[in-house]
Amino acid sequence: MSGASTVLVVDDQETIRTMLRRVLENEGFTVTAVGTVTEALALISQSRFDVLISDLKIGHPADGFVVVSAMRRTHPDALTFILTGYPAFETALEAMRQHVNDYLIKGTPIKELVEKIKTGLVQG
Repeated sequence: MSGASTVLVVDDQETIRTMLRRVLENEGFTVTAVGTVTEALALISQSRFDVLISDLKIGHPADGFVVVSAMRRTHPDALTFILTGYPAFETALEAMRQHVNDYLIKGTPIKELVEKIKTGLVQG
């Protein structure tokens, strides 16, 4: 893989977007961060991404799955991660059905997320 891996972060909380952008850029990733499903869908259709990190509730419950589905259709080899503050059995099950690479709860150590991304990119 040439150049920095590209990451799309989708979360309606600006603090989460800012923190993830800073940490991932410090790890050498090129990061785009947006706060709405509409912005995310537009970017997915216009640009190539290696990794998606999406909140599950972006305005409405389970909106993250709309973003994951679009990423899977447009960039089937991209890694997809759900990062949620509202974990539930039903959404974890849906994440499995949509072949999400990992379902993480907000508060998970950021180093763990970075390692999962790096490992996934190497294995991919």
